Amino acid sequence: MTTTAGAARHPAVAAASVPRWTSGLDLAVAAGLALWGLVEVALSPGLAPVPGALFVLAATLPLALRRRFPGTVTAVVAAALVVHAATAEPAATFTPFPSLLLAAFTVAVHVRSLPAAVGLGVLPVAAMGVAGQLGYFGVEAARPRSLVLLLFFVAGAWTGGRVVHHRALAALRAEEDSAAAAGEAVALERARIARELHDVVAHSVSVVVLQTGAAEAFVVRDPDRALAHLGMARRTAAEAMREMRHLLDVLREGHPDYAPQPGIPRLADLVRDARDAGLDAELTVDGDVDAVPDGPSLAVYRLVQESLTNVLKHAPAARVRVQVAADPQEVRLVVRDDGGHRDRGVPAAPGGDLADGGGGHGLPGMRERVRVYGGSLTAGAVEPAGWEVRAVLPLVGP
Repeated sequence: MTTTAGAARHPAVAAASVPRWTSGLDLAVAAGLALWGLVEVALSPGLAPVPGALFVLAATLPLALRRRFPGTVTAVVAAALVVHAATAEPAATFTPFPSLLLAAFTVAVHVRSLPAAVGLGVLPVAAMGVAGQLGYFGVEAARPRSLVLLLFFVAGAWTGGRVVHHRALAALRAEEDSAAAAGEAVALERARIARELHDVVAHSVSVVVLQTGAAEAFVVRDPDRALAHLGMARRTAAEAMREMRHLLDVLREGHPDYAPQPGIPRLADLVRDARDAGLDAELTVDGDVDAVPDGPSLAVYRLVQESLTNVLKHAPAARVRVQVAADPQEVRLVVRDDGGHRDRGVPAAPGGDLADGGGGHGLPGMRERVRVYGGSLTAGAVEPAGWEVRAVLPLVGP
């Protein structure tokens, strides 16, 4: 079982992780069991020192590699017991029981296939059964009751290992799901930034083009007025640059210094800029707009920005009225001009929603903004003359 560095923080994943070769903990466990066995051999008068010591080392030192080669290590420990039982004297009663339990636990944790894990988990029990039949543990140990007791302990170790195995897999799946969700959030944020950049560029370029065109018209007959239009164009371009730099900071690595996003409180500046560009624009705000969350507030700002840009493009001499009203349940927006009937490129679809086949990105982008918050948007020509954009954004869940 392999893990990522991030997932290894989970205890189950840490227990089931496989080191590149071996770990200090595995070495310490193997060395500790070996030392324990050598002391037992030294204190047992019935054990031959050299064969007993070799058996202890064969049954314990392979455990240092148990996580790298769980099946092989289990087979080696079981085989060492059977070989020693077949060659030792009947009085030789040293049992590598901790090694067998640890081997059973390890194969349960690290062997993915359930049949293989079960088969390898049976090896310690089979080895102890064969050793008992060879008289290694004495006559009493060969009784079925003793084998059942051994099976109980080995099965408990194996079951505990399998629990760790499944918990580690669950932790890894949770880590993968979290990474996938984070990637999806990044993609959505990039899409939002793209829409923001489009709105900023479209609005600002439209204002700059209109202002520079007006400056060109007045440069000879009214230089002061031409300079005023050029100043407005310069300020609009500078503001657009600042806002685009802020949005692009989100795409950079590290921790950018986030400036506040525009919202309903800045609509007055937006309408003032429209008036400076030549529109007869007015703003009416009702209700506690300061209580509107940042997301819907930004959406309202962008809707007004796009609507004013459309008026500047299609009816620069029109009179525009922007009305915003908010209550605890929803925020309502109406942008209406009296510039006469004209094709804006996106017809009103049945039911009042915007049709999908409209040209350009402005009004479809507005529709998507509203849809994100579960709201509604209508746009189209109104009687007796003019164009109206109307949006409702709910502020509470369904």
